Amino acid sequence: MSDASRHVPTPEPLPRLDLLALEDGSTSTSFRLHVGPSLCTPFAFLYGGSGIAASVEASERATGRPLQWITTQYVGSPVPGDVVEFDVNIAAAGRATTQTQVTGRVGGDVVLASVCAHNVRDAGDENAFETMPVVPTPDESRPFDEIFQTDVSASFFDSFERRIAVGKFAAEAVGEPQTDGLAMWVRMFDQGIGSPATQGFVADLGPLAVCASLGVAPGGTSLDNTIRVVDPRPSDWVLIEIEADGFHRSVGHSTARLWAEDGRLLGLAQQSAIVRTSHHQEPPPPSS
Repeated sequence: MSDASRHVPTPEPLPRLDLLALEDGSTSTSFRLHVGPSLCTPFAFLYGGSGIAASVEASERATGRPLQWITTQYVGSPVPGDVVEFDVNIAAAGRATTQTQVTGRVGGDVVLASVCAHNVRDAGDENAFETMPVVPTPDESRPFDEIFQTDVSASFFDSFERRIAVGKFAAEAVGEPQTDGLAMWVRMFDQGIGSPATQGFVADLGPLAVCASLGVAPGGTSLDNTIRVVDPRPSDWVLIEIEADGFHRSVGHSTARLWAEDGRLLGLAQQSAIVRTSHHQEPPPPSS
């Protein structure tokens, strides 16, 4: 093997998702997440995107290496006021690849668990074998919040803007199963989307896609979420192209592709979720 092929570059400083405000713990592989409304759903439990993003950042800070892949299993549902204690176990540390296991606990009880892979090989070989779909621009797409019938204030909705590019979601899809494609533009208010943590934060859309494809009211509890990073260079607006893959025993599976405005494939998100609406708020009574 030549010296050039053995070269492992020095990693650049890793970006952080400031919204998380993830704190250092008592060791170099432990961290604390204070669960506040901005990290939670409108139904007052931790948003899955917040959980996977915190796992990403904990693992990156423990290893000092950028994340390439993560799968997170959701076991519990922390609520505002909880503190999630993260511990990172570095299972294997190679010359260019590190593999970890991340566990999040509240009061000693496991609420999420992740497995991760990190990679410091040379970048510049990014490629995609699909092409970004042709859709209306963000300016030509209407805000997603307008069609959501639940009060979404004081939740993770405050951190980004979403605009519907293709298909119908939420109440508009009830009784009209969406089978011709779904896509949504997303941008965060305080930073671009591209880092593994930001991709994980915005890509938690699987339950919405499955419910829209079934033509039922939106609602779901994530079982797991996977992020596969292709190109972490950030983009302001990101198009999330979502496909509902299948449904069995009340569990729906989905795949999403995250596209930069310039057509680059940033990453893939795959998710499984239990479809249910038991946590929905009652709709307001009709005005007289």
